[in-house]
Amino acid sequence: MEFSKPQDEHRFLEKLMGTWVVTEATGHEGYDPNDPAMRWTEEVRSIGGLWYLCEGRGAMSDGTPSSMVMTLGYDPVAGHYVGSWIGSMMTKLWVYKGWVEPDGMTLTLEAEGPAFDDPKRTDLYRDVITFIDDDHRRLTGSVRQPDGTFKTFMRSEFTRA
Repeated sequence: MEFSKPQDEHRFLEKLMGTWVVTEATGHEGYDPNDPAMRWTEEVRSIGGLWYLCEGRGAMSDGTPSSMVMTLGYDPVAGHYVGSWIGSMMTKLWVYKGWVEPDGMTLTLEAEGPAFDDPKRTDLYRDVITFIDDDHRRLTGSVRQPDGTFKTFMRSEFTRA
């Protein structure tokens, strides 16, 4: 078996590496990135240039300390980005399938998860990472509506620390 080597798709994910601070977050009234008790930070590191591990920590809007882990990579056989997301605030393991949009700055990740109105039903969700520049990025979360459109329910702005 030959060892895998990073491809251009893997190198796209290098933009995530480093330490990030969430500067704005929807649904988090009174969020203050300068308050250590509230601040969300994210550390992103590479595993062999093929996988990227994103570890976030911060407080939920009610002040509860929380953490999350996202993994991202590219599967050349499948021809798309792959990954996962777990968080201390839920028991769901989210499994991503994704792609880079034609703008070359946006990574769209889709996963099935419990519907907001009925946890026994699943909906299709999108987490979208948009690179504004080398030191700023945005994460939006949306859910597919019955008409096929996606409704955004969260947005976070990140600045490189």
